[in-house]
Amino acid sequence: MVYKSSLSNTQNLSITIYNDNFAVVKETREFLPQENETIVHYLDVAKKIETDSIIVSGVEVKELNYDFDLVDKFKLMEKYIDRTVFLQDLKTNEKTEYRLLSVSGGIVLENAATKEIVLDPSGEIILPKLPDELIVKPALVWKVAASNTKTINVSYLTKGMSWESNYVLNLKNDTFDLAGWIKIENNSGTAFHEAKLKVLAGDVNRVEEVADDDIEPVLYSRTRMEENFEEKSFADYHIYTLRGTTTLKDNQEKQIKFIEVENGVFKRYYEFDSYSDHPKVMLEIKNSVANHMGIPLPKGKIKVYQEDTDENNTEFIGEDRISHTAKDEKVSLYIGNAFDIVCESKILKRYKMKNYEYEKYEYILKNRKSENALIKINHYISERFWKIEESTDEFKEVDTNHIEFWADVSAGEEKTISFGITSDRSIYMEIKKSED
Repeated sequence: MVYKSSLSNTQNLSITIYNDNFAVVKETREFLPQENETIVHYLDVAKKIETDSIIVSGVEVKELNYDFDLVDKFKLMEKYIDRTVFLQDLKTNEKTEYRLLSVSGGIVLENAATKEIVLDPSGEIILPKLPDELIVKPALVWKVAASNTKTINVSYLTKGMSWESNYVLNLKNDTFDLAGWIKIENNSGTAFHEAKLKVLAGDVNRVEEVADDDIEPVLYSRTRMEENFEEKSFADYHIYTLRGTTTLKDNQEKQIKFIEVENGVFKRYYEFDSYSDHPKVMLEIKNSVANHMGIPLPKGKIKVYQEDTDENNTEFIGEDRISHTAKDEKVSLYIGNAFDIVCESKILKRYKMKNYEYEKYEYILKNRKSENALIKINHYISERFWKIEESTDEFKEVDTNHIEFWADVSAGEEKTISFGITSDRSIYMEIKKSED
């Protein structure tokens, strides 16, 4: 006996999609109690299913197969070998009963009445009802023990499903509006109807199994997330859960808004170092509740627009990608190179004395804009041991090989930053081989 389970038997369907082009599918389907050992055709599964990931509960599965070598004309004919078929005369429409003997290298029939053998007959072969074991689309095929269960639960991994976030940032005078979207692509080979949807942000190591336990969602009170999604922390990742259900058709791309921010504040500045040809145009946004944000932002692309008040419209001014950004961290965007900010770097002086080397640097900052500009200078030091001897401006030590300067340059003005560095090359390490 063959029992067929299809989407029509589904009581509950949920999908969790990960960043790395795979998803977990979890289904609960109604099931009729079986008094004897039964072959179950579990239909409507993803064609890109990972068969070593299948988990079944509710029935005892003694044997599990995935049949994806689907039927074509000759495979279908093979299913009827040693069975009755009919040959219809195309002129008279008369049907004659035959037994199918072979389809290898040609069709061989045996006349049911005369027992005559017919090779490659002319006419139309008509096949009776499809055999129960014939599978016309990918299916899990199980041999299950007798059971009285009324539901079965199945979960599996499938490739061919992916998601990513994308953002649209609209800059106004001193504030911004931000809309975040989750884009989902389903190329798994099947459709999922009325599914509960989750997307997981984070880099999951596929060697380890990933559980998806139910955890109470934690929402940030002053952040406006779209009513479509809830966000929660899970293990070392973040899960975004769609309220309600959605349908994902095969070979479909779907976008759902998950966050909208109004009147956030941002900082625009220009970044330059001695290796740069042009200053970079940078935007910095604090992902905080005070800035009307404050939720973990999944990685994705941000397209940036700016209002043109003269024309009463917006223009595209650049784009960048962000990595996964935690609450209260900063989002830094590089959106292009400055046209009217000119920066130059020079070495004014250099000399050596014994184990010491002295270098004096100068950065010239020119603001050709009609408004003030905030400029950040990154200076990198190749030596390990160094000291700033003198400087025209305050600086910050970022790390052992990096200092930075910040300068406000008025419209139409120039500013010069100069400083001297002494490097000490007399310090060295001697490694001696230990004597046993």
